[in-house]
Amino acid sequence: MQRIIGILLLGGALLASGPAHGQVRGMRQSSAEQASPVRQPRSPEVKTQLDRARTAFESGASMMEAKVRVDRVLKKHPDDVAARKLRAQVLLALNRPAGALADARRAAKLTPQDGEAHLLMAEAAGLEGDTTTARRALERAADRVADEASLHVRLAWTATHLGLLNRAEAYARTALALNSSLANAYYQLARVFVRKEQSGDAAMILKRGFESSLLDPIAVRQDSLLHRLTDHERLQEHIE
Repeated sequence: MQRIIGILLLGGALLASGPAHGQVRGMRQSSAEQASPVRQPRSPEVKTQLDRARTAFESGASMMEAKVRVDRVLKKHPDDVAARKLRAQVLLALNRPAGALADARRAAKLTPQDGEAHLLMAEAAGLEGDTTTARRALERAADRVADEASLHVRLAWTATHLGLLNRAEAYARTALALNSSLANAYYQLARVFVRKEQSGDAAMILKRGFESSLLDPIAVRQDSLLHRLTDHERLQEHIE
């Protein structure tokens, strides 16, 4: 489960063990979240609760605090899409994918064109073992996500988790094309190549990241897949 939480917390220390979602903690709001419609204007008090919930989640300081605060928001505004998506992320971090799936499904129903809502559905359904729902949601997410590299990394991680390796490679390559400075894109594309037993390609991608001063050798050593490359000749000068 740590591996999956790492995805959701993309930017933090858990990256090496998880999907792109090491993906949400420590990240800025995605453009999809920023654009999520609010069907009922938030009062200053509700807005403060949501902001503090997001801060608690992204900092990793307290997932339970984040949940309590976002619960308060949704009690008053059950159709607040940003709050639904945030609680889905919090519940995933708390290893409660069933609840996360319910929130993500509600968010996707409220805003069918919100790619991140469908991506959260895919992530949660995958962790629940509902691969049919996960694959369908992944397809919908891929059709709707904006040109945002971090979301494509999450698409890649989820596709990898579902065994869709060619699709995962395409998503990860897109992430790199969108943002060649995003470390998680290098890690995730390399993971896909390891899963495809293409160690040379995986090492080459990591080498590019190291040469751009973007990657951490400790993260590679601790990663459940990438640690296999620590002795690769192409990486010797970067991983001692």
